[in-house]
Amino acid sequence: MKKAVLIASYSVSAVILLFLGVVVITNILVKNKFEKFLTSRLPNHITQDYESISLNTWGGTITVNELTIMLGNKTDSVVHTKVSVAKLIVENVSYWDYLMHSEIHIEDIKINSPTISYYTHRVHKKQDAAVTSGSIKLYKPILVDALSINNALLYIYDNEKDSLVVYVENSAVTINDITIDKDIINRRLPVEFKKYKASADSIFVKTNAFENLTVTDFNLEDKKAVFNTIKLKTKYSKNELSQKITTERDHFDLEAKKLTVDAIAFGFEDRMLFLSSAYVTIDTPDLKMFRDKLVADDVTIKKLYSQSLRELPFQLTVDSVAINNASIEYTEKVKPENNGGSIYLNQLNVKIANVSNTYKAPEHTKLEIEGSFMENAPFKSQWDFDVNNPNDDFVFSMQIGELQADRLNTFTEPNLKMRLSGQTDKIYYTIDGNRTTSSVDLKVKYENFEISVLNKQGNKKNWVLSTVANLFVSKDSQDKSDNFREASAEVERNKTKSVFNFIWLNLSKGLLKSIAGNGEK
Repeated sequence: MKKAVLIASYSVSAVILLFLGVVVITNILVKNKFEKFLTSRLPNHITQDYESISLNTWGGTITVNELTIMLGNKTDSVVHTKVSVAKLIVENVSYWDYLMHSEIHIEDIKINSPTISYYTHRVHKKQDAAVTSGSIKLYKPILVDALSINNALLYIYDNEKDSLVVYVENSAVTINDITIDKDIINRRLPVEFKKYKASADSIFVKTNAFENLTVTDFNLEDKKAVFNTIKLKTKYSKNELSQKITTERDHFDLEAKKLTVDAIAFGFEDRMLFLSSAYVTIDTPDLKMFRDKLVADDVTIKKLYSQSLRELPFQLTVDSVAINNASIEYTEKVKPENNGGSIYLNQLNVKIANVSNTYKAPEHTKLEIEGSFMENAPFKSQWDFDVNNPNDDFVFSMQIGELQADRLNTFTEPNLKMRLSGQTDKIYYTIDGNRTTSSVDLKVKYENFEISVLNKQGNKKNWVLSTVANLFVSKDSQDKSDNFREASAEVERNKTKSVFNFIWLNLSKGLLKSIAGNGEK
């Protein structure tokens, strides 16, 4: 009996020792494999350095301290990306899956306090494209249940004097159910995953040489992104901008309370990037724009929105966009002796369907806009165009309620040396146009309309010119049986001007013809 117990004890001890040996050997193998991957399996243009690697034998946890990875161009030693990680923790590597299923299965990867610096001007574009194709070879699939990045800093630089292009502070990312294998790693997006979430305390983006975009905080979870307190601002004062530019350009000051993007999807299809969302909401945007017309005209060709969408270098699909309680102030400086004249739109609510370059006929992009013009005149408008139409055909219609004409004097007096009085009760107009020409039908009901032409200083009425001007203008529309004066006009688009200039040309020509003409269509 004692002998049997002794044999059993020896057997159990042997099994335990064998198990411990297997664990130790496996841990050594795993650690060696990991070190070998870092030191010899990375491509030549990717280098690394680390302070130490430690291994928890029982838990199968690898910890790398002070890891630095540098990515360079394939044919020279220029480094364009540097990643510094305070601590990389690879937890619970499954030895069973490694030995029995020939795959690397990891329960959790934690990347703590990484700093990522990317220098766009150092990248060789053709080489960069080659890097994504077959640069890393995997002999075993990698499965990661969860990846978390905490307290990350991201810097992106260009070669300009103010070289910071993107800065993201205190960002965090969590990704679940990650799969990488020899086929996936050579795709444009070299990883597959399921759930993901991200956040950041602060985001800065240099959108171009003149404007910067900032976001106070950002959160992405369950395919829903929320950006709070978004600001797009010209980084120069109005006077400084006028001195720096050679052709006219708007000075921007935009702030929005919140931007929400629902049901996000992204990826690559036949190596083409696609982005989609079911619903985008912009809350309480306030836009102030200023243009110095004393600067030389920008004579480059301006695209209509349909062409801009059609020619995007990626696939965009947004089912619906809502802009809530927006306001716009546009100021234009025409005379050197003043600061320009302004027009206002407020209480704006916009609904847009099919902001996309992927849908097929008969779907159109449609906008419904309502708000207040010059603070007291309610208006509604509809805008319809087909992204797939190469002629960029569109229909724009609007109706404007009662407007006191003197409300326009904040724009007409400084810019046109003209003062208006009276009121319009209703304006209806429809523009049927394309990228080159348009026709406008307009009808207007108004009363006691009068023009006062001002002197050069803009402080006194020029009686002679005012009298002559009013000879050609009907004082009201009551000479017509329905109290509406009507007009139709043809307009040729100036392609060097904006979309809104084209709409304004149609409105102004229709108004002038109806008020100054015989008032018949």
